[in-house]
Amino acid sequence: MNKPAALLALAVGAMSIVAGGMVIRGWRPGYSVLSWLPVYNFAIGLLTLAPAYLLWTNNRYALAASIATFALHTMVFLLLLTVFRNDAALQSLGAMGFRVLIWAIILALIWFKGWKKAF
Repeated sequence: MNKPAALLALAVGAMSIVAGGMVIRGWRPGYSVLSWLPVYNFAIGLLTLAPAYLLWTNNRYALAASIATFALHTMVFLLLLTVFRNDAALQSLGAMGFRVLIWAIILALIWFKGWKKAF
């Protein structure tokens, strides 16, 4: 189950790199963008390559890296829903919610692999 999880991590990371990078380079999506969010998206997209690699190679730190990435996305999503609720575009909320969902699926795949080993 680590290979599908790694591919999901790679895909969501690549999407973050592209989306964040486009806005940083000057593309305007047509809705209000928080100034720090594209930088976060780009940086976390790059950082996501690490858990993707760790998952692919079945490294013992893959779970910890995946939990940390999920937790970071969840904290930013909660910040967008609370502190920045009047400033964050619906598209930004949707994208962050999508990332949280994908990382929850990745964690479920890792858990399922571990649960399956137990039997």
